[in-house]
Amino acid sequence: MDPQTAWDDLLVALGEQDWDRVEDLAGGLSRWLRADGFPPRAVTGSNLGLDWDREIALAGCRFALALAREGVVHVP
Repeated sequence: MDPQTAWDDLLVALGEQDWDRVEDLAGGLSRWLRADGFPPRAVTGSNLGLDWDREIALAGCRFALALAREGVVHVP
């Protein structure tokens, strides 16, 4: 798994509201992170450290999965 690619693809899928892809990417990345895989850089342009990146990515995955499972159309 390339967690950075998965994170970046997840953000694109969220923007496109591709809920099947969101669920696949968020689920896979969550499993990777819970198995102590290294995290993606979750916040571009900052180096908060691996612990912050892991927690931000896990929270993002949980939120993305909730949106996908509800089929929510969320337009900012």
